[in-house]
Amino acid sequence: MIEKEIQFRKKRELGAIFSDSFEFIKQEYKPVSKLILIYVLPFLILYGIVQVYIQMKLIGNIDLSDPEAMMANIGPVYKNIFLFSLFGIFVQSLLIGTYYSYIEIYIKKGKGNFDLSDIKPQLFSNSLLALSAGFIVFILTMIGIVMCIVPGIYFANTFSIVVMIALFERKGLGNAMSRSWKLVNSQWWNTLLINIVGIAIIWIVGFVLTLPAMLTGITTTIIGVQDTGVINYPDWYWVLTAISTVISSILWIIPFTFLAMQYFNLDERTKPENPFQ
Repeated sequence: MIEKEIQFRKKRELGAIFSDSFEFIKQEYKPVSKLILIYVLPFLILYGIVQVYIQMKLIGNIDLSDPEAMMANIGPVYKNIFLFSLFGIFVQSLLIGTYYSYIEIYIKKGKGNFDLSDIKPQLFSNSLLALSAGFIVFILTMIGIVMCIVPGIYFANTFSIVVMIALFERKGLGNAMSRSWKLVNSQWWNTLLINIVGIAIIWIVGFVLTLPAMLTGITTTIIGVQDTGVINYPDWYWVLTAISTVISSILWIIPFTFLAMQYFNLDERTKPENPFQ
C-alpha cells in the first residue's frame, strides 16, 4: 500500500483533524520513534525515576500512627513536587521541540526527502524555544487556576498552540501569544474539544497501565495501615510506575499532532481570501 504525504497546511473539519493526525503518526512512527529514542528517551527515563523517588519520599513520610510527625515532614515534599513539575516542563518541552522539528522539516522537504540528521541542527534551539513558551503558558495557567480554575482552563486552551506558532513563525514569544489568542478564539470550543480528547487518550492509557499497581497500592495501604501504620509497596510497583510514566509521556505526541493540525487549520481559515484565485 502506497502511503500518501499528509498535507498540514489545509483547512480541516474536526473529524479530519483526528483522522489525519492518526494517519500521520501511523505512517511516521518509525522515524519519530528513532528520533525520540536517541534524543528524548534518556530524559524520559530519568523523569520516570524522579517521579518514583518523589512518590517514595511522600509515602515514606506518611505514618498514620503519628499524625503530628507526618504533618511536620510533609512540607519538604512539596518543594520536591514543585521541582519535579519544573523538570516535567523541561522534559515535555524537549519532546515537543524534537517532535515539532520533525514535523517542520516534513512540511518543508516532503515525505521521504530528508534524513534524521537534517533535524539535528535545529533540535536545541527548537527545544529551548518550546521550553520558554511552555513555561510561560504554565505560569499563566497556574495563575488562572489560583484565580478560580475556569480562567486556568481558558488560558491553557487559548495558548495551547503557542509553541507551534513560536517554532513555525519565528517572530518571538509575544507574537506567538497574540497569534494563539487570535487563532484559537476563532474556534475556541473546537480547540477545547481537541485538547480534551488528547488528554483523555493519555489519561485512559495511563489508567490502564497503572491499574495493577493501583489495585496493589490500595491493598498494600489497607494492610499496612491496619498492621503498622506504615505503607510499603513491592519493588515491581515502582518499576511499573516508572514505565507507565515514560509511556504516557511519549504518547503526548498524539495531542501534539492534534494541535499541529489545528494550528494550520486555523491559520488557513484566517488568511485573507485572494480574489484573483
